Amino acid sequence: MSRDWNAMAEAGFRAHLRAFIAQNCPEALRHLRLRQPPGVTMPWYKALHAAGMIAPGWPAELGGMALTPERHLVFIEEMEAAGTPWLHDSGVRNLGPAIIAFGTEAQKADYLPKIAAGEQIWCQGYSEPGAGSDLASLRCAGRIEGGTITITGQKIWTTSAHHATHCFCLVRTSSEGPKQNGITFVLVDMATPGITVRPIRNLGGEDDFCEVFFDGVSVGTECILGAVDDGWKVARSLLGFERIWAGSPRRARKALGELEAVVEAAGLGDDGLWQDRLVQAEFDVLDGQDLYRSFADLVSTEGRVGTEVSALKITATEAFQRISEWTLEAAGQGGVEEVVPVPGQPAPAFTWFESRAPAIFSGANEIHRNILARRVLGLGKEAAR
Repeated sequence: MSRDWNAMAEAGFRAHLRAFIAQNCPEALRHLRLRQPPGVTMPWYKALHAAGMIAPGWPAELGGMALTPERHLVFIEEMEAAGTPWLHDSGVRNLGPAIIAFGTEAQKADYLPKIAAGEQIWCQGYSEPGAGSDLASLRCAGRIEGGTITITGQKIWTTSAHHATHCFCLVRTSSEGPKQNGITFVLVDMATPGITVRPIRNLGGEDDFCEVFFDGVSVGTECILGAVDDGWKVARSLLGFERIWAGSPRRARKALGELEAVVEAAGLGDDGLWQDRLVQAEFDVLDGQDLYRSFADLVSTEGRVGTEVSALKITATEAFQRISEWTLEAAGQGGVEEVVPVPGQPAPAFTWFESRAPAIFSGANEIHRNILARRVLGLGKEAAR
């Protein structure tokens, strides 16, 4: 389907989305608090793809909706309000823009249609046991011989690697010069011999994260995105896109709705303290939406974001945490029992646990404060390239 989504009146666009969701997203998939395996949500993914709605931010000529930042926020708002499921869309959300920016024409033609159609489910192989927030210290090796690159090493905290068909990863192809040099960005089929995936079970009994081991995994050099030894440039671009999505106001906005429901149910609506907190929480969400819009606008107009995107990630994740803490307090829950959520109902303890991780993934907030201090404010030692 090819249409100018931005030319539609906002009311008409919202009505279209609501009707589409009502027709194509079953109630059983609504308001789920836990990420589901791709097989569970794939019918919804396929429905979005068939309607030309799976890639809101991609250019229209590459199968996207080409939404403006304002219209993209409307898209997110309607999807969140309806409780549509979180998709395994790292390929659409993160890798797609990187391929569009750095890929060869052959790579665009090969990967983008398969990503959009849900034929490829991607995971991100960045962090290692000794290279988390300090990602440039990675040691997973990539040896290039002729037309082949052979990968040996380990990745960790790889989200949904046990469900993924493909992995985009960073490997070290040279140790010369600064540590940001000599890193190469590689696209790997998870069915390639030599890959072992081990899920990591968390305190809630879920296994969203995994360890991934590469034991002499060989792929063609045509799977390298960007230039050899210059993968840090691609990675920084992708991290910029990722941090925009990590800084989306959707989590804080959902938490605000939960806070309002819990405050009302607890009979605290007339209490001055809770009135102040509700107003503060609403302002935090609105501030986050405005900041998100400004960075989304940079992506749509310039195709990139700067290091100041760290401010968005900090703002969104800390607002989410703060609101979740107030909700837990209003609910009077001080323990950790019965945190498994019931669809459509507030789950203050679960939300509190859920709010811890976003301040760590996509770079810990402490690292982002260092980035802002050094690269934006010019404080301390000169930052690495």
